[in-house]
Order: sequence, then structure tokens, then C-alpha cells
Amino acid sequence: MPGIPFANPRADRRVTLPTHLPPRPAARHSTGWALAMLGVTALWGWTYVVVQDAVALLPVPAFLAYRFLGAAAFVGLFQYRDLARTTAGEVAGGAVAGGVLFAAYALQTAGLKDTTVSNAAFISGLAVVFTPLLWALVYRTPPRPRQTAGVVLALAGLALLTLKGLSVNRGDALMLGCALAFTVQNVILARIGPGARTGLLTVVQLTTVGLCGLLWSLVTGALAAPATAGVWTALAVTAIPGSALAFFIKTKAFATSSPGRIALIMAMEPVFAALSGYWLAGDTFTAVNLCGAGLVVSAILLAESGRRPDTAAD
Repeated sequence: MPGIPFANPRADRRVTLPTHLPPRPAARHSTGWALAMLGVTALWGWTYVVVQDAVALLPVPAFLAYRFLGAAAFVGLFQYRDLARTTAGEVAGGAVAGGVLFAAYALQTAGLKDTTVSNAAFISGLAVVFTPLLWALVYRTPPRPRQTAGVVLALAGLALLTLKGLSVNRGDALMLGCALAFTVQNVILARIGPGARTGLLTVVQLTTVGLCGLLWSLVTGALAAPATAGVWTALAVTAIPGSALAFFIKTKAFATSSPGRIALIMAMEPVFAALSGYWLAGDTFTAVNLCGAGLVVSAILLAESGRRPDTAAD
């Protein structure tokens, strides 16, 4: 993760969510960070195939531990001057966001054992809908009409892109929990991100997920060393660009834009995942799938139309 200097207000940063939304600090270049988040979704979509191959050879808890501890160490290299001045608020906020993020990954991993990949992709994508709803519920700030219409289009597009049939089982329930966990993490980042030092917040989040993965590995006896060059490659790709850079950008994007806007951009991840599956794994695209992908893209364009550049949304 590149080291970038950040403003460091000395005010106490508490993670508690107030009843009324306080004024957010003015966002600069928020459109740029939103576009960077689009690039992150493309990267995450491509790594679906890479991770799927790697976890067939390395237990998931161990993979998460190596991936996120490696990412935290990488970001820490560029933040070492500030680490000693990390505030209690940054530690608490990053730990809460990281703990929720770990819960999302754990639920996702468990859910994939008992449901189809298509159902999992659709249900986890419901964070696109849940994020603006939770934000509006907590802060009493309803989304803009174009954003609401974009969410509806994205939901329809995700269904057409991923679902091959409807089923309700234990795996689907776990994936719903995963979507809710991602939703909570999105809202936490949108709340604590403005004014915080993004690099340090990212280090704490990644370290929390990595330590939770390590503890999970030790408790279950799943700690193992990467055995092949392919697994090492997957770890390098997911740890550095896929976690260190990606979660830095995600933290900054949620700090400079509305959570509904960034969540909607993240709806592109299943689109990129489908494309990577088509190119790398020989998956097939139907006309319905293509219509779904088109609806997701249209949803983002609709929500972004009429927006003034370099301003934070509501």
C-alpha cells in the first residue's frame, strides 16, 4: 500500500453511532476514490478463480491468516512512522471494522459449503441494498431518488447475472449473514473514515482479520504452510493488491462518498467475477446473464448521472 500523508485531527474518534448524522468533513476528489473502488471490484472479481484454486490446497483459516497478516505487514511498512502515535479511537474503530469483516469472510466460507456459488454471489450482493437502508435507518438520511432506482436495477441485475434457481437452506442463511456483516462494515467505515488516518485504520483492520484467522487456524488445527508455487502466488496477489491496496481504497472511498454510492459500485464485483470465470475457467454466459450484467452497469450509470464531480454524496 503506498504511503500517503493524511490529516490527523487529534479529536477523539469513537465508534459509537449517534442518533443524528453529524456534518461530514468536506470530501476532496471523491469521484477519483469511487473510480478506484471500481478498479478494486474488478480485481476482487478476477481473484475469485485464484482463491478457489488456492483454498483447495490450503485450509481457509490459514489462507485468511497469511493473506491478511501479510497485507497488514505491507501497509505497516509505509505507516511505521505513525504506528507509535496510533490513537485509541483508531485502534477501536479499526478493530471493530476488522472484526465485522472477519465475520463476513467466516460466514461466506461456511455458507459456500451448503449453497450454490450462484446463490452465494446473489445473496452476498444484497449488501448493495442493505447498506443504504442501514445508513438511512441509523442516520435518518434517505438516499437520493436516482440512487434508489439504481439499487432496484442492481438487485434485478444481480438476480439475472447469478441465480440459476431458488433455494432456501442453511448455506443461504449463512450467506445472508455475510451480506449483513459486509453491510455493517460498510456503514462503520463511512462513519469513522472521515477525518481518520486511512493508512493506520487499514493496518488495524487487516491485522484484526489476520489474527482472527490465525486463532481460527490454531483452534481447528488447520494451520498449514503453503505447499505449492500456485498457493504462494495466490497469497501474494490477494495480500498485496487484493487486500493491502484494496482495503486502503475501500476505507478511503467510504470516507469520501456516501455508503450507498460505494456499495452500488461494489455491485460490479459479480460482473467482473463472471467475466473472469468466462475467460479463466471456461464458464458460459447466457443471454439472461448478459442482461443482468447490463442492468448492473446501467444502475451505476443512473445513480451517478447528474452528480457534481469531486463532491461527496449526501
